[in-house]
Parts: sequence; C-alpha cells; structure tokens
Amino acid sequence: MRHRKRLTYALGPLLTLFLAACTGSQEPPLPALVAAGGEGEVRFYRARDLQAGMASPVAAWSTPGLQDLAYSNAFQRLYLLFPDRVVAYPTQGFTENAAPQGTPTVAPLPADCTGGYLRLGQRTLLAHCPAAGRAFLLALSDLSALQEADLTGLPPGNGVRLALFPQGTLDLLGYLTPQALGYRPTLDPAGTPSLEKPLDPLPSQGPFDLQADRNQGRLLGLAATATEVRLYALEGDALTSRKVLWDFPQPSRLALDPVGGGVVYGPGFQVLFPKDSGLQQPFKTYAAGLVGQDGYLYLVQGTGLEVYDLVPSPPLLVQSLALGFSPQSLAFIPVE
Repeated sequence: MRHRKRLTYALGPLLTLFLAACTGSQEPPLPALVAAGGEGEVRFYRARDLQAGMASPVAAWSTPGLQDLAYSNAFQRLYLLFPDRVVAYPTQGFTENAAPQGTPTVAPLPADCTGGYLRLGQRTLLAHCPAAGRAFLLALSDLSALQEADLTGLPPGNGVRLALFPQGTLDLLGYLTPQALGYRPTLDPAGTPSLEKPLDPLPSQGPFDLQADRNQGRLLGLAATATEVRLYALEGDALTSRKVLWDFPQPSRLALDPVGGGVVYGPGFQVLFPKDSGLQQPFKTYAAGLVGQDGYLYLVQGTGLEVYDLVPSPPLLVQSLALGFSPQSLAFIPVE
C-alpha cells in the first residue's frame, strides 16, 4: 500500500478522490470478504488479510455439490449453484469477522446442473446447465418466478456460453458459439432487440467464457484458434477481436469489475482495462480469478492464491498464499 500513499500525499486530495472512484484504491482498505467456493465448501476471508499474507478464514460453510457462486451487491445476496437447486443467502449480517449462514431462499431446478455456472443480470440470475442443454432465469430479489430461457438455434452442451446483457431495463440473453457472438430476448429467439455477428477469425477451440462489461455496454467472449486465445468484443454494432495471453491456447476465463478493472486468465493472465498489462506469469495456469472493487486481483493456482495490486501497470504481486483447498469460484463481498 505504500506506493498508493506516496502518490496520494504528493498530488493531493483531488487525486485521492479520483483514484477511489476510478481504480477502487482505498485508504483505509475497503472492508470486504472474499468468498472462495470449491471442494464442497465456501470459505470466507478478510480481503485485507489476504493482502497482508494471512489466509485464515473467518467462516467456512459446508456446501456439498457446489458448482458455482456469485454475489449481487445491489441485492446483497450470495447465490450458490448446486446440481439440483439455486440457493440465495442474505449478506446484511456479514462483517469482516463473521459470515453467518442465515436462512436461505431455495429454488429447485428442473434439470441436472452439474458442471453449470451462474451469471448475474440487472434483476435476473441466469443458471446455465450445459450438460442438460438448458438455462433458467430467476429473480435476483427472491429467486421467484423461475423461467426457462429459450435456447433454440444455439449449440448444445459446451458449444455455447451464456451471459445476461443489460440494455435499458432489459436483461437480454448474450451468447457465444464457435460461429457467432450476439444477444436476443431470453424467451423469444426471434424477438428484438437482437444482434448477431459472425466471429472473425473463426475459433477452433471453445467457447471458453462470456461476460457482460456493463460499464462499457459490451459483451466480451473468449475462444481460441489453433495457435492463440482471442478476445471477442461486441460493442454497439461492431465486433472486434484480438489475441490475448500467449501462443499455447488453453481454456481461459474473464474476471470483470466495473470499478476494479478487467482481466483474462488461464495460461498466465493479462489485465485488459483500465490499462493493458500484456502477458503476465505465462508459465502458470490459473483456475479461478476475481477483480475486487478494492483494486486487487485474486488468482487461484491449485491450492495457492496470488494477490496483485492493479493500480500500478504492470500489476504488482503483493502476496502468494497457501489456502489448503482448491477454489473454483470467487466472489467479493463488501461489508460494514
């Protein structure tokens, strides 16, 4: 944190406000927990402890069968995906010292969601169950009114990645296939607004991931040719693509936060915005990643966690910790 303080003290209070607004830098650090889910449990760590090199969880929940987790700051709920259900826990009682496992809301799923994942929209939660070839929509507020997304015309299984793409007050169904990137109404494939663009160049591997960059109003997707991982971006009516990471393509994922920044990770990692870092740590393979509102990047490699400060460019490694288990998903939870 010393470099932040030197910069802030030298250039004054106006820059302090600018940094806090644009990079998530915090003086003092933003009180928050990092939730790490995997191997049938969720462990909660103080963000500031991880940044200081301490990896003792303040709480641990037993969650057999956990597939994915996601956190909505707007609705203050932590969502857990299991093969047969989605569960939402309120987080209003969370502090830096406690993550009480209160009374959850449970929504049964009418399909096996083993290997599935969650995506947040403005008011809607998407649970995609690739093995079943189905996806379900639930209200973020209370998991009510379960509906099934219409996937007509999209490839089955892992041939498609889905996300919720906000446009006005709507949560549209964003999709990435080996041929195209686009969006359309969740329940009406032929409805409007909709847009689809063919991928160029066409990938031969993936799709690996799809996320909505809400601040920029764009969809970001990852797939690979025979020689490289490519980032596809649909913004307005334009589709662009570029090489990311390095020349040995492997499954890769995106970690985005509107305040903290955007990162692609897998075989190494690369900060995409606010400033491109180029390839970092090319000989490591990361399985889970998180960009926090605090301006830090959290990356999981096996049972280890690396913490990077994203304020400098390239990012600065501040800690490397042993967690004792292998998380597959991470969430950042600001607390009081």
